[in-house]
Amino acid sequence: NFYQQQRSRGGGRQGRFRGKSQMPSSLEAPRKQQIAWSKQMTSQDATVDNVLSLFAAHGHQFEARNVATAAHQVAKIGRRQNRRLKQDCRMKALAAACLNSLNDFETQHLANVAWAYAT
Repeated sequence: NFYQQQRSRGGGRQGRFRGKSQMPSSLEAPRKQQIAWSKQMTSQDATVDNVLSLFAAHGHQFEARNVATAAHQVAKIGRRQNRRLKQDCRMKALAAACLNSLNDFETQHLANVAWAYAT
């Protein structure tokens, strides 16, 4: 099958097919939508509430990269809102999504999530 061919050839695009967990989930939205969500979360006018609301609405369709981006942006934008964020159920859902995505994270995603939760 395609996965086995990619793996035997060294994985196609770098890092894309490193293991079974790297295969895109059937729940993930198309790449074009992933890019649109990423741009939304990283825009200059993004707020913690915007990012968490986007995650609450579409997080189940996020690829690992966008899960990491959401965690990173919430930490970056919301540094002074730490107490309030700890009580936000959307933040708890994002933390759970990060745990569920651990096997899918590339090195940069893992670094972003580690930084986000250390902040």
